[in-house]
Amino acid sequence: MALRSARLLRFAASDGVTNRLLLTLTSPGEAIYMKKAVDSVTVPGTEGVFTVTNNHSLIVSQLKAGVINVKDGSESKDYFISDGFLFFNHPTDASGCCTAEVSAVEVVPTSALDKDRATQVLSELMAAPKDTEWDRTKAQLGAALVAQVIKAAE
Repeated sequence: MALRSARLLRFAASDGVTNRLLLTLTSPGEAIYMKKAVDSVTVPGTEGVFTVTNNHSLIVSQLKAGVINVKDGSESKDYFISDGFLFFNHPTDASGCCTAEVSAVEVVPTSALDKDRATQVLSELMAAPKDTEWDRTKAQLGAALVAQVIKAAE
């Protein structure tokens, strides 16, 4: 019974909404938004940053590390993602609400990022021995990710 109630509450926010973008923003550990009506979402695609609004063309896009910006009226919220995918679909009912689903490996509000700690981790990565191919790859990928965290924390 509790599970059914939770499902009803989760999707209750989208009832009665028309011509809005319904955003789902999730990671394996949590769901930030479940079909929340918003004006737009700006994401860091692998080919560049782009914004999705209601009635956008169909798209599936791989996302890279960076900041997702969610706008709803005058309210704007930023989240850092390590990487993920965006799936955009047209309405399946008469509401006119398109859906954008962002599935990310990690989602963190930018306000929770610690620039000093990220700088320290970057220094540790660069100072670590790079004797093997694995060490060099780990340092390169880690440095790229931490650099994006530092940029998002600014």
